[in-house]
Amino acid sequence: MSTAIKWVIAIIIIAGGAWLLWWSGWLGGIQQPAPESTTTAPAEATSNTPPTLNGMSSASDTSDVAVAQDIAAVDSQMQGLVSDSASVDASVSDTPVTQSY
Repeated sequence: MSTAIKWVIAIIIIAGGAWLLWWSGWLGGIQQPAPESTTTAPAEATSNTPPTLNGMSSASDTSDVAVAQDIAAVDSQMQGLVSDSASVDASVSDTPVTQSY
């Protein structure tokens, strides 16, 4: 093999290895230096409560308002499920159309 082909194959192998490392997340763990800023942002208030999911209240909230919020969220999710189920039923019972020539 010629030297040029060997170089091309080596570059392809190195690029493939680098892509594999990036895709697997190994290169994502490398810490980048923080950009320097001339202004300081005010500190935001943080809480230890986890983010809510799909309109649900936090798991530690047991108030009547939270229960009502959870019921409303479950109802809206069930309406989405009914709509999805109707779409699936319609596609399952769909009959093929013959092609006209």
